[in-house]
Amino acid sequence: MQRYELPRQFASPTAPTPTPAWSRWLLLFFILVTFARVTWRLDANNLWWDESLSLQRAESAWLPLLRGDLVMHDGFSTLPTTDQHPFFFFVVLGVLIRLAGISEYVLRFPAVMAVTLLTPVAWVLARYYIRRAVFPPTAELWAAGFAAVHPFFLWYGQEARPYALWAMLMLLSLYLLLRCVETPTPAPALVVGYALVTLMALASHYYAVFWLPLHALLLYQWLSGRSRTLGLAAGIGILAGGALISAFVAWLILSQGGGSNFPEISLGILIPDLVNAFSMGLSVTLDDPVHWLGWLFGVLALLGAGWSLRSQKALRNSGWLLPVAVILPIGAVLVLNIIQPAYMNARHLSLIGGAYILLVGGGLALLWRYQQWLGSVVGIVLLAGLIYSSANYFDQPEFGKDDYQAMGAYLTENLLPGDLLLLSPPFSWRIFNYYLPIAEIDHAAQAGRKVAHYGTPLLSGDWDGTYAKLAEFTTQYRRIWLARSGTHPYLDPEGRVGVWLAEHSASRLREIKFFSPTSFLDLELFLPQPPVYESMEPPAQQRVDIRFGEKLHLVGYDLLPPLTPTSALPVTLYWQVDQKPTARYKYILQLVTVDAAGQLQVLTQMEQEPYNGEIPTIWWDPGKTIVEYTNLPPLVDATPIDVAVKSAFDAGQRYQLALQIYDAESLEKLPVVEHEAAQLGQDTVTALMPFVLPAQR
Repeated sequence: MQRYELPRQFASPTAPTPTPAWSRWLLLFFILVTFARVTWRLDANNLWWDESLSLQRAESAWLPLLRGDLVMHDGFSTLPTTDQHPFFFFVVLGVLIRLAGISEYVLRFPAVMAVTLLTPVAWVLARYYIRRAVFPPTAELWAAGFAAVHPFFLWYGQEARPYALWAMLMLLSLYLLLRCVETPTPAPALVVGYALVTLMALASHYYAVFWLPLHALLLYQWLSGRSRTLGLAAGIGILAGGALISAFVAWLILSQGGGSNFPEISLGILIPDLVNAFSMGLSVTLDDPVHWLGWLFGVLALLGAGWSLRSQKALRNSGWLLPVAVILPIGAVLVLNIIQPAYMNARHLSLIGGAYILLVGGGLALLWRYQQWLGSVVGIVLLAGLIYSSANYFDQPEFGKDDYQAMGAYLTENLLPGDLLLLSPPFSWRIFNYYLPIAEIDHAAQAGRKVAHYGTPLLSGDWDGTYAKLAEFTTQYRRIWLARSGTHPYLDPEGRVGVWLAEHSASRLREIKFFSPTSFLDLELFLPQPPVYESMEPPAQQRVDIRFGEKLHLVGYDLLPPLTPTSALPVTLYWQVDQKPTARYKYILQLVTVDAAGQLQVLTQMEQEPYNGEIPTIWWDPGKTIVEYTNLPPLVDATPIDVAVKSAFDAGQRYQLALQIYDAESLEKLPVVEHEAAQLGQDTVTALMPFVLPAQR
């Protein structure tokens, strides 16, 4: 009977040495540092567009989630699309959000766990190579330490995307395979673990196929010790499976137009980008004065690679594996670039991040082996660079995310009945829906309120149809809000919707810009129809005649129910002038309580020019009524208005509206000279008007 022998490359491993207790405590420290750093301010930034796609896919039904179905909406039609990432990450995320909700913290937690696990994986793989004399001693300390504070994995450890998971699974798969092939009969748990992790990797990132040749070669070398036929069958089987996966991926991506917005690349573009990203992270750009530290990382990685390739013994012990694991995906992407660009930035090749960190750790361990003082100095310099990059990530605005939350808060406070919210582009509907008061609009519309939201332009790309819809909207709604995000501007790169609304509206009342580090996030408010009644008898619900000075007077006002119990209070003011004003005036409108002694307490107020100065008083003409749609902010303590009014009534108080007008330049307040259906305040410049709770009408 033929005796089985291990192949030469696995014949003489160095005997395992016990791990010192201090070393285990240090590993635990690195793991805790990784977790603490990546969870600190985890939900400080808003989601960005790609993360909203993760949420949309994860909250889908299970079959569409597995298929990668993503359906876009514009309110009139739907557009089915297919996500270009496999399903495993989204299955994990889908389970988590069904258990814990959809907060930013929950959505980003799978990435947190992937980054946290990367640190011990880097440690054990470095220990494996030390045991086989591929890396010098202490390599595991440097590799795990760098993984714990690496800015690239801080960035993607705080994103609800699978990039960190790719790096961890790919590295763990290699480690388990190496453990399997180092003995003739590996433990069943190792075999099962390797198979499961490799399947997870393939189901997480299509570029995982770039590493399948490494797996095929290792398995061939291992199995050929028993049977060359078996080794060839395993190697060819893995390569054939990789080829099938690659063909499917190519068809999927090309059929969906994937990569059409990617630039062409070259080795001269790719290497500096990858070296900087996997060394200093994305929060140090190539223009940063300290980006040269990335090349120091690169030199150390070359040292680590060179040492792992230094001898036949190192090669037999798989010293070639990590250098090839870095080079192979880079070469594959360059080949793909000839057919279709397949690279936007380093996140698309994050699978090589773990291998690169290990090579850097090996290079620094080599310095430490020959000159400890030099290794210490270089390690401190590199650590300072990583801390600098991490500080940039947390503190520099250009590395933040679009402030959708601020846009949502502004809309929540200022949306009124009769408003329409247009979302551009409709591809961003999920992130708009996450931060903007879309649910409140839907609820109010279901309750019969005149308010709605739609995506624009139409997903069909039909601009004539889009313009026809916009023309229809201008006749149906009192005000139109246009929320625009520049993250995915391909449907309307020239802002044609905003241009059309500006040309076909009476006025653009507001333009508010919210923080966006790389594109834009804007909110515009349009008044479709001129806010003028030719009649001097407007249809006001509350009629008054309050004259301020010799020119301005308020002839009526409406109070409408807020969109939600804690939303802003809609107020419509009806103004008239006896003669054309020559000055610009502002007004102060307050909601106050009045007690039995006549004492006023201001609950909320607003101060502005009519229509925020877009339709100032110097434009007003006698003989017409100017209609202003405005609102009072919600109560400071967010108490629903009906609850607050009842509480005030029970306490012997009543609600009133207080109005003052003053010259915008001199700040001199105009006296109240007439106050029909209103009361005069003790200061003679304040008119007090009845407050009728809208829900009681």
